[in-house]
Amino acid sequence: APDFDLPNSRGEGTTSLNSLAQTGKWTVLYFYPGAFTSGCTLEARGFQADKANYQKLNAQVVGVSVDPVEKNAQFCSSEGLDFYMLSDQGGKVSKSYGSALSVPGFGTFSNRQTYIIDPKGDLRWVFTDVESHIPRHSSEVLEKLSELTA
Repeated sequence: APDFDLPNSRGEGTTSLNSLAQTGKWTVLYFYPGAFTSGCTLEARGFQADKANYQKLNAQVVGVSVDPVEKNAQFCSSEGLDFYMLSDQGGKVSKSYGSALSVPGFGTFSNRQTYIIDPKGDLRWVFTDVESHIPRHSSEVLEKLSELTA
């Protein structure tokens, strides 16, 4: 998986692909366009509701958007999210993952895509068409994680 080192919403400095891999867990790295929008809120709530199922599969969920750290922190707080968000301002990491979406006049956003990364830091699965099925996306990710970890 492409390497990164981005500021996190917990105010604990930065989080890198290496630091996530060092936990020995699978990582569900999901890119989303913007905090507090309806689709992104629904998607985050789905991951949060299924948190115990991710833990059973030895997996951690981490969100990425171009939003500033403060906005991501507010989003996590207001939605009661137990996982954190990374701020990819400028969209450099989104671009390296093929998840950047440039909108003339508005700049670069993270497209709604999800990447499953194994404990060694290797990319194992990519969900590219998330937008059309946000309500069931977390269950689809759990299903694929179950297959990959079996």
